[in-house]
Amino acid sequence: MGFNRALAEELVADKDRDHARFFAGRQYEIDRFAEAVAESKRHPEEAVFRIYQGAPGCGKTSLAKHLGAKRSMPMLFVRVNTEHLHDAATLMGRIGEAALAESSPVGKALARTVQTTGSIFRAKDEGRAARNYIAGFVAKGKSIVLHLDEAQTVGRAEGPVLKKLHTTGIGVPCVVLMTGLSHTAGRVGSLDGLSRLSDNAIVNMGAMSEGECGESTSRMLTALHVDGDPEEQGRMAKLVTVLSYGWPQHLHCAQVAMCRELLRADGVVKGVDAGRVRMESDQRRENYYRQRLSGTALSARGGTLAAAVVKRVMAERPGDEVTLADICGEETRRLGLDGNENFKVAPVKVASLLLERGVLAFTPDHRYDVAIPSMARWLGISADGS
Repeated sequence: MGFNRALAEELVADKDRDHARFFAGRQYEIDRFAEAVAESKRHPEEAVFRIYQGAPGCGKTSLAKHLGAKRSMPMLFVRVNTEHLHDAATLMGRIGEAALAESSPVGKALARTVQTTGSIFRAKDEGRAARNYIAGFVAKGKSIVLHLDEAQTVGRAEGPVLKKLHTTGIGVPCVVLMTGLSHTAGRVGSLDGLSRLSDNAIVNMGAMSEGECGESTSRMLTALHVDGDPEEQGRMAKLVTVLSYGWPQHLHCAQVAMCRELLRADGVVKGVDAGRVRMESDQRRENYYRQRLSGTALSARGGTLAAAVVKRVMAERPGDEVTLADICGEETRRLGLDGNENFKVAPVKVASLLLERGVLAFTPDHRYDVAIPSMARWLGISADGS
């Protein structure tokens, strides 16, 4: 079978970086989700929460899409947004829509059920009646998974429904899967009734291993039917792995660069110019980092403020938001920005921006650190923090 040029062209043109076509690894994260689904069946009286959090580009959304596509798990996977969480009736309506879209008899039965629950939820005994009604129609062993992306944006408006899910559920096995930035758990935990999520509810996501990056790229090369022996393909997979720095976002960029070269070489691995792949990958990575800072106070003085704070954070590893804001304030004053009338950003806002833009992340050991090591290098900070 010859080179699959159509697939290569599709990969180069594809703008959906939140969908990993050649998904690899993340077994720990997958196992935590499988445990949540199993737990939801043992405890249908309350929803099981799982919060996958990390810096932009670490693969949270692509993982969720991969989980949603796993047909080996008996579940109805429902994507929701914050508007669906403003009241119980709206949420049940969304579940009904998702169930109706599923062609299985279970899905259709659930759809017919939840379409009538809006009035039930508004009734005086809203919880019990709705739960009993739904439970009578849902097949045994089926779990509902509610996936909320960008979950760091939840606030008071969504609080009551999330609390209801956490305390009483919807009467059937349910998992609330949240994906968001590294401060998502803190945002969710600050809501009334959600401060006591289970110890295993939070999964911090970071870099992929070299083996995972290599496996993903090897799958891509196999799917493309490239012209090259295993050793040659192995070298190409190794090149992409090195250029990815273990970060899913960068892996995507490096794979696109490789596809572009394969198109030029008509699928012949020997014809691939490694220098071109490296140049495009490096440029895409730099553009990505620049976009993280652009349009915000973080780009002040050419990113000097961001670099100064990151350097301090890498050296001191603060463990709370107050200390982080203190560092931002000290560096703002040291650079003379506090007296600049064109720079009117409070230190706490600088700290928030560093988290929201994925420059810093809250690590599994409960410390702040640079989100992506290669970004520190881009900011001019060496591995030892100098």
